[in-house]
Amino acid sequence: MESALKKKIENIKAPMPGLIHSIMVKPGDQIEKGDSLFILEAMKMENVIKSIGEGEIASIHVEEKQSVEKNQLLITFA
Repeated sequence: MESALKKKIENIKAPMPGLIHSIMVKPGDQIEKGDSLFILEAMKMENVIKSIGEGEIASIHVEEKQSVEKNQLLITFA
């Protein structure tokens, strides 16, 4: 039953345009639901982007201080 409740995710996209302030994970990391992944600065506010599921990070498609557009791919999971 417990494994059915866990949500596996395939990728994470930017929820809004902004600037990647910091990246808190790296490829190969195992993450759980609610883990902090990025800080996205938008409209002079820092927004912590958290995981909505669990998985292993395959690749990160952005770098710190990079501008991103809404729905831009940030992370791909294995």
